[in-house]
Amino acid sequence: MDATVQTCLKVLLIEDDEDDYIIFRDMLSQIGSAKFLLQWANTYDSGLREICRANHDVYLLDYRLDKGDGLELLREATARGGEIPIILLTGHEGYDVDIQAMSAGASDYLVKGHITPNTLERAIRYSVAQKRAELELRKYRNHLEQLVQERTRELETANDQLRIEIDVRRMAERAIRQLAAIVQGSDDAIISLTLEGIVTSWNKAAEIIYGYAASEAIGQRISINVPPEYFEEMLELLARIGRGERIFHHETIRKKKNGEYLNVSLTISPLRDDDGTIIGVSTIARDITERERVRKEKEKLIRELQDALANVKTLRGLFPICAWCKKIRDDQGYWQQIEAYIRDHSDADFSHCICPVCAEEERDKLRRLMGQ
Repeated sequence: MDATVQTCLKVLLIEDDEDDYIIFRDMLSQIGSAKFLLQWANTYDSGLREICRANHDVYLLDYRLDKGDGLELLREATARGGEIPIILLTGHEGYDVDIQAMSAGASDYLVKGHITPNTLERAIRYSVAQKRAELELRKYRNHLEQLVQERTRELETANDQLRIEIDVRRMAERAIRQLAAIVQGSDDAIISLTLEGIVTSWNKAAEIIYGYAASEAIGQRISINVPPEYFEEMLELLARIGRGERIFHHETIRKKKNGEYLNVSLTISPLRDDDGTIIGVSTIARDITERERVRKEKEKLIRELQDALANVKTLRGLFPICAWCKKIRDDQGYWQQIEAYIRDHSDADFSHCICPVCAEEERDKLRRLMGQ
C-alpha cells in the first residue's frame, strides 16, 4: 500500500455559533498529516440525532448549546450506547468541567482560544485511537468472557460427569461390600476359581463345611476337597463352564480336611470380565449330608413297613363282638373298637362317614329337640 495515501476522517462539529464552525474548518484544513471532512450540527437535537446515527469518526461538542449544555448531550448520547469518540469544547478553563466531561464519557477536553491545528489534530488522533483501543479491548474482554463461560460450562459438565462417576463408583463399592457381606454371611460354601481350577476366594461357610481355612485353600487346586474318584467329574464340570454353561443343583461328593466325605449340591456359574470373556468359575455348594441321611432312613423305614405288611395274616375265624357297642375282644381279652382291631390285624383302614338313613334319623332327632 502507498504510504502517501491519507485517511479522510469524518468530523461532526456540534456548535450553535457559525463563526466557530468556520474557525474549526480552517484549522482542520491546515493539518497536513490527515484529511478531514467537517460537517456541522447547530442544535442540541440535531447533534444528538447525528451521534446516534454514528456516521462520523469523531464529534466535537460545544459545552454551551441552544437549549442545554454539552454535558447533558454527552450523558444522553452515552446512555444510548454511543461508541464514537466525543471531544468536549468549552470557552473557559476549569478542572471541574474536565472531570465532569471525562466522567460523562468524553474522550478529551479542549479549551476554545487555546486550540491550535496541532492540538486539535493530536486530540482527534488520540481520541480516535483511544476509542478504537477501548472497542478492541471490550471486544477482546467479551471474547474472554465468552471463553470463560464456555470453559465454565465445560468444567460444570465435567464436574457433573465426575460427580456421576463418583456416585456410580460409590454405589459399586457399596454393592461390592454388600455382596462380600452376603458371601461371607452365607450358610453355603461360596468359592471362586480360575478356569484351571485354582482357588481365588473361599468364604466362611466353606471353612466350616470343608474344614480348610481361607489361607490354606486360596492358591491351591480345588482338588484339595475332591475325592480321587470324582476328579474326572470335576474336570468335566470345569470344561462345561468354560464353554459358557451354567450348572444348577448338581449333587456330588466332596471331602473334608479330616477325610470325611459329605454330600453337596453344587450350583456352578462362569465369571466374566467387562468384555464378557469367561475368566473364572463361581461355585455355591450346599451341604446335603443330613438330607441324604434322612432320605435313606425314610427309604429304609418304608422298606421295613412294606415287609411287615407283606407278612400280616388275613383275618379269619370267629371274633367275639359286643352286640351293643360293637367292640371286639382281642386275644389278650381286651375290648377294642372294631376299626382299631381290623386296622391292627390287616391292611385295611377306615374313613368315617354317615349313611343317608342315619343322617335322616339324626335330622329328625334334631327337629324334635328344637320343638318342630
